[in-house]
Amino acid sequence: MRDPYEVLGMSRNSDPDALKARYEELKAKYGEQRFEDGERGNEGARLLSELESSWAIIQQDLKSGGNNVTGDYAKIENYIRSGDYDAAQRELDAVPSRDGKWHYYQSIIFYKRDWLSESRSQLVIAVQMEPNNSKYRESLRKLDMVMGNAGVNPNDMGRTQQGPYDNGQYYNQTYQQQQQQQDQQINSAGNFCANCICAYCMTELCCAMMRGCH
Repeated sequence: MRDPYEVLGMSRNSDPDALKARYEELKAKYGEQRFEDGERGNEGARLLSELESSWAIIQQDLKSGGNNVTGDYAKIENYIRSGDYDAAQRELDAVPSRDGKWHYYQSIIFYKRDWLSESRSQLVIAVQMEPNNSKYRESLRKLDMVMGNAGVNPNDMGRTQQGPYDNGQYYNQTYQQQQQQQDQQINSAGNFCANCICAYCMTELCCAMMRGCH
């Protein structure tokens, strides 16, 4: 995605009123163009959609004093959820502060690419920078559990009902399912053995009774 100010042809230091005026100007221009025939109409619709998305970001940026565009982790999450890890990485690289939150999100991107070792390294840094953050510690613990269990599919780790990850809390659903299946197999095998032993004992008892009758 292009820089939102670049879409307007303005700079970050532009006056808010000038930004709004430029937005209104382009909105009217692209709004008319989208009704034209052929490729030009399609281009107008695309530019209008890009303009609206950019203006929404600029408005958030203005409200936060100009510190929101490069640090918009919500946008990074949306890219991750949609599977666009390249865009998520570009957005993360634009964040100037390399704090624990930054390394945590970097670990998620690496994890989604199945780069587990790199993901763990980023989680370790996040925990070191914010040792009291229970979310980071729990994510690291469960990632270690996955890396120590060859039967777990990395693509299944971290999935919840809400999406690829739920506020960073990895959930080893696949591992639990495997454990349940193993328990069922063990119970089935135990029941089979018990039935065999019972049948054998009954056979021996009948034979003994027959021998006693003679």
